[in-house]
Amino acid sequence: MTALNDEMRIHAHASEFAFAVESATEANFKLAFEASFNGGNVWYEIDTSKTINESGEYVYYYSNKTTSTIRVRLSQITSGTPSVTPHIAVTFNG
Repeated sequence: MTALNDEMRIHAHASEFAFAVESATEANFKLAFEASFNGGNVWYEIDTSKTINESGEYVYYYSNKTTSTIRVRLSQITSGTPSVTPHIAVTFNG
């Protein structure tokens, strides 16, 4: 992900998941972790407070957030050009 609103989404009927991102640059940007119950037409926030400003690997865990689709989105770029590789892991319900 390198541009504003670039995203990775997966369909996952889950209530526990982890978002992991690898940042290859020292750009200053913000990530939004979001979920949808209707396949991606309407999104609600899981967490929009993650600001990254140096290269590295970052992992964020969430539970008790039942949903059918989740995504990580590049929601703000303050400086530089991000180079982000996203990963999402889920624990499936049922």
